Order: sequence, then C-alpha cells, then structure tokens
Amino acid sequence: MEQHQSEHPEHGQVRTPTSELPHAQKLARQRRHLQLITGVLILVLLLLAYSAAFDLDHWAEWVVFGGIVAAAIGMIIAVRPSQPA
Repeated sequence: MEQHQSEHPEHGQVRTPTSELPHAQKLARQRRHLQLITGVLILVLLLLAYSAAFDLDHWAEWVVFGGIVAAAIGMIIAVRPSQPA
C-alpha cells in the first residue's frame, strides 16, 4: 500500500509540486535549481583542477581535462538565465 507525503504531516512541510505553482514562482524555483547545479559544477571543476595540478603528467591527460573544463563552462553559459533587456 503506497502512501503519499501529504498523509504524513509530521515529516515536515510538504512542497507544492512545480506544475501547480504560478509562473513567477516556477521561474524562481527553476532559478534556484540552476544556481545549485552551477555551484556544484564549479566545486567539481575546482576539485578537478586541484587533482590535475598534482596528478596529470601527460599531454593527453591535459587535453581530456581541457575538454571537461570547456564542456562545463559551456553548460554554465547555456543554463544561465537570460537577463531582461
């Protein structure tokens, strides 16, 4: 028997599903999620840069590392919300 979160108020506040939010709140929630993803990606890149500084000793490894960094920067640029004019 499957139970839903709404049946258990003792578990804390239940979030409204995104599909039921007004448009402005949907955008705000999406913006928070994108900021979180971008922050995690930057942290991963910093950890990769740290490990690259000490562990990469062949040019091919540096090429792969450069590709990872380029892809991550492209993703950060792609998910950045557009600024109103």
